[in-house]
Amino acid sequence: MLCGIGSVLYVSLEEGVGLSMQRRLAQFKMTEVQGSFRIITDGDIKALEERLAKPKSAKFIIVDSYQYAYEAGWEYSLTRALIDRFKRKTFIFVSQEDKGKPIGKPAIRLKYAAGVKVRTQGFRAYCQGRYSGNVSEYYTIWAEKAVEVYNDKSNN
Repeated sequence: MLCGIGSVLYVSLEEGVGLSMQRRLAQFKMTEVQGSFRIITDGDIKALEERLAKPKSAKFIIVDSYQYAYEAGWEYSLTRALIDRFKRKTFIFVSQEDKGKPIGKPAIRLKYAAGVKVRTQGFRAYCQGRYSGNVSEYYTIWAEKAVEVYNDKSNN
């Protein structure tokens, strides 16, 4: 969906471009948006900054996951500086979690800096950020799989 709005750069640090990633790309027909969707596996934050400074660079940057990015040198202050430098771009950080909370102090800190927080569970997305309305509301990400998890066809 994001590719319909602007170009997307997926920073695949945790999974790389292995077989499971290739299968998901095929499953969700990502070849149809080939010009708008790029994947990189390099965790160098300075190289990413240079890339984003170029004209026609990605509008949406998805980092998967922040824990792997942090291990690659994305300290919180550097991550925050990157976000602040490119205010017209949207950064989406995927985080590993334990008991419903991001793993590690830097990821927790980044969560609280975010305007919109979305937690996914059982093929549903729950908005937990500053823009959320009713806490119990959710968006079904994948209806067929959600039915398997919840045995429920509703999307409330």
